[in-house]
Amino acid sequence: MRLEPDTGNACGSNHAYLNEQEAFDHGLMDQFIQFTGPTDPGCPQTRTLDYYDGNTVTALWNYAQHFSLSDNSFGTTFGPSHVGAVNLVSGNNHGAILSQPASAVVDGTQIGNVEPTYDDCPSDPVNIHFDNKNVGDLLNQRKVTWGWFSDGFKPTSRQADGTPVCNETRTSKSGVTDTVYDSGNSPFQYYTSTANQLHLPATSVAAMGNQDQANHEYDTTDFWAAARADNLPAVSFIKAGGYQQGGGSDSDPLDEQVFLVNTINRLERLPSWHSTAVVIMYDDSDGGYDHVMPPIVNDSQTPVDVLTGPGQRAPKLFLDPSNGEPARA
Repeated sequence: MRLEPDTGNACGSNHAYLNEQEAFDHGLMDQFIQFTGPTDPGCPQTRTLDYYDGNTVTALWNYAQHFSLSDNSFGTTFGPSHVGAVNLVSGNNHGAILSQPASAVVDGTQIGNVEPTYDDCPSDPVNIHFDNKNVGDLLNQRKVTWGWFSDGFKPTSRQADGTPVCNETRTSKSGVTDTVYDSGNSPFQYYTSTANQLHLPATSVAAMGNQDQANHEYDTTDFWAAARADNLPAVSFIKAGGYQQGGGSDSDPLDEQVFLVNTINRLERLPSWHSTAVVIMYDDSDGGYDHVMPPIVNDSQTPVDVLTGPGQRAPKLFLDPSNGEPARA
C-alpha cells in the first residue's frame, strides 16, 4: 500500500545477505514478505511491499522529472550497508581479513555488517580490513583531489590517550534517536592506505582533498568549509548521518530527502555549480521489494549462498503465456 507522510519507518526491513537472496526466490521475486519482513518484535506488520510515491517524497519525484533517473540500476551485492559501502569504493568484498571468527565473513568474503579495523570511533574487537586497492588509491595515483565526508565523523570528545569519541545523536522524523556516525558506513576506513583511524582534522581548509593527517577522511562540516573557501575536492563522497540515510530502523525516505534537498540547494548556490555533477547512490536495498532481478554478472562462489552457489546458476525465467506471470524454465 501507499505510505503516507505521517507513516513512521521505525521497522526497517531485514536486509541480511541470505534473506535478500531467499526473497529473490531464484528470480521469481515473490518471497519478500516471508524473508525480508521486519525483525523488530514491536512491528505490527511488514512494509517491504509498501511504497512512497511522488505525493509524499515530493523532492525525489521532482528531481526525477528534471534530471537523469537510472531506473535500470542495480546493487551489485546482497546484504546490508557495510557490504555495499565497501563494494562502492572497491568493487570487491573478497579478501576480508577478520580479527576473530564471525558470521559476517565467509571464506574470506564479507557478507554482513562488521566494523573496520582502522577506525577507533568506536573501536570494536570484531573488525575486518582489506589489502586490495580502492578508488581512493587510484585517485591518489592520478593526483586527483578527493574526500569522503561523513556526518558525525568529527569527534565529540577524546579520551586521555587521544582516542576519538563520536557519540553525537540525532532523532529522525519517526522519533528514533540514534548515533549519527557509523564507522562501517565509511568504507575507506577498511583500508590502511586511506584510513584516518584517529579522526584527525585536516591541517587546513586548503589541504582538504590532498594528502595530510586527515588522509581524505572528513566530517560533513569540513565539506562546507572547503566549499566556502572555493576548495572543494574534484571528487567528494558525502554520507548522511544514520537519521537521514533513507533506510534501516532509524530513517526513511522523508528524512533522506531533507538531507538531499538541503545539500543540493547549497551546492546550487556555489560558483562551482555550473561544473558540478551530483550522483545519488544507495548502498543496499534495505530488503525492499523489487520486481526485477538484476543480471548475474559473476556467479558467487560462496558456499552459503541460496541464490547461486559453486557450480550453480540462477534459473532462466520465462513468462507463462496463460497468465503473463514469470515461471521457472
